[in-house]
Parts: sequence; C-alpha cells; structure tokens
Amino acid sequence: MRYSALMMCLTITFAIATEPSHKAPVPAHKTEKPDAESASNEAPAPEIIPIPHSAPTGKHGIPAPGRRSSSTHITKKRSTTAHNPSPAPSVHGAPHAGGHWGYEEGNTGPSSWGNMSPSFSLCTEGKEQSPINITTSYAQEMEKIKFSYGMSRITVLNNGHTIQLNIDPGSFIEIMGSKYQLLQFHFHTPSEEAIGGIRYPMVAHLVHKSEEGKLAVVAALIQQGTQDNPLIETLWDKMPSEHNETRTFDKLTYSPAALLPLDQSFYTFMGSLTTPPCSEGVRWLIMKNPLSISARQIARFRKEFPMNARPIQSINARNVMEGM
Repeated sequence: MRYSALMMCLTITFAIATEPSHKAPVPAHKTEKPDAESASNEAPAPEIIPIPHSAPTGKHGIPAPGRRSSSTHITKKRSTTAHNPSPAPSVHGAPHAGGHWGYEEGNTGPSSWGNMSPSFSLCTEGKEQSPINITTSYAQEMEKIKFSYGMSRITVLNNGHTIQLNIDPGSFIEIMGSKYQLLQFHFHTPSEEAIGGIRYPMVAHLVHKSEEGKLAVVAALIQQGTQDNPLIETLWDKMPSEHNETRTFDKLTYSPAALLPLDQSFYTFMGSLTTPPCSEGVRWLIMKNPLSISARQIARFRKEFPMNARPIQSINARNVMEGM
C-alpha cells in the first residue's frame, strides 16, 4: 500500500510539472495597448529601459579610424561675441514630412530639391544650410545645455526617409535663455555633419521646438563600438519595416537621455533643416563626444536605409561657437 501511494504521488507531481503554461504569447500587433474589458483598476507598471551607468565617450568627438592628416585638425579661436541667430523657420511640421524627395542623385536627389517645389527653394538658395563640416570653432563662454528629459513610451515611425521616435510631452532643453520642447528624434547614416572632414557612421538628431516656434536640434554622433547599446537594441527590435508605418508600445518606457554622452560639451551654430523644405533659423547643438553602438546595430539600420544623409553645405559667413 505504501508503495502504491508513493507511486500515485509521484505521478501527480510529474503531471503538474509538465502541464503546459496558460500564459498567452505576446500579440504581434503594431500597437500594444491593454484590453479595456480585462484591464484592472491598477495598470501594471511599464517596463523601463535602463540608462547605462557610464556612457562611452570619445576624444573631443573625433573618431579614430586611422591616422588623420593635418587637414582634419579643428582650429579653435577665442571669441567674445555670439553669432546673431537667423529668423525662426517657417516650417511647423516634422522635418521629414511631405514630398517625394530622396537621397539618390537624380530628379528627386539633394541637388534637385530646390527645383522640386517653390516651398523647397531654400534648399538651393539658402545661405545658412545644414549640414556643415566643422573645421574651425571659436571658443566662447556660454552656459551648458540643461537637459530635462523625462520618460516616454516607444512610438516608432518608419517615414520612408528614416526611423523616427516621437516623444511624449514633458522633455525639454534650456540653452541661451530659451526653452525648447523635445518633439522627436531620428537617425541618419552616415552622420550628416562632419568634424574635421570626418563623418561618423551614424547620428541621432533630437528635434526641439520653443513656444515661439523656433527649432533647436541636438546632434548625438554615433561611432562604432564593441558592444550593443541597450536602448538602440530595443528600438531596432520595434522598428517598422514598412514605410509610413507607426508602432506604439504603451508598456515600454525609456528616457532619450540614454542617447547623451556624460561629457556634454558641444559646438553650436545657426543652420537649417537637412531635409526639404530646408527651412533656416535652426539652432544646431553638436555633441562633441559620441555614443557607441555595435557594428551589428549599425548594419541593422543600414539594411533599411543604406544612406540617408544630405551632402555637406557651404558654411558661408557663419561662425561655429564652442563652449570654453
């Protein structure tokens, strides 16, 4: 009897251990939102993507792909006067909105943007166009950028030109006496701006707007490192592969601050949007120290967008300032 009872207990235990889980798989929907009928009064806490404790930095924002010639040296000059900003841009929408323009040369390529529409005329006629190659900077006493980036859901858009992350309200920067709300950030490969003639593998452009309608763009340069970046890995995993597709993940939150280096020194100048309509009057803030992501992560973005960078534009009479 004892033997029969023992065998019966073992049989029941094995059956419980091998019973299949009833946990439902994560649905492959474009938008992850809770079911209104089954949601409880207290929603579960969202998953938070952590910020690395030590963000990798470079040497003065300059990558080291090999020995550089003296022509890539950045000249620093001291200045006590600030560059006068241009009028606020007339564009009020997203920088990548509208038009069937592209990056390959031809009737819709960068050299033809200004002829595609009267509203794109600044792409050809403008005198403060972006991006530029920074070869000379003027040292000046100026306040640091005050970053106040909160948490945001992941809302990722493939707009046909880049991968764009729209930001929930509440994140902003303060610089030179003005406050700018963070609207979105997106990526280019290679980096549109060049430092000493060198373009990085990628760049993230964080687009901000003030109450007066002025734009400020923080450029976070991206270099190739040896390790995957946790935030980039999550964003790429949610990346839409179809153009004009948006995915929102309510249960995943993160801070755009994860894209910023610990050393937040920067170059600044007045420029334009780097896509049609190429509106001018944009305050550019180029972070000197880059973010590092892996070669695999760079290749993943280039699989969708092999090249989406505007050619370098003439600096003309502009000065590039650098905090002392």
